[in-house]
Amino acid sequence: MKQLFKNNWDFVLYEVDGKKIISVVFYSSYVDVSKSFQLNSTEENFNFEQLKDLAEQIRNDYESYKIREIIPSI
Repeated sequence: MKQLFKNNWDFVLYEVDGKKIISVVFYSSYVDVSKSFQLNSTEENFNFEQLKDLAEQIRNDYESYKIREIIPSI
């Protein structure tokens, strides 16, 4: 596992076995939790700013990304 990008309290991008995985921090009033998602072929080439936007999209529309969630998270 190799860490590629990190934005504290937002996301971490990893490369694992040739796949790119984003771990996104989800906030709640009780506990913060990270969830991991495999990137699709388009997202694999995103720059840092695009990854920040993607993390926000995942937090705001979790149901649309749930199919790509990796459990347990990284």
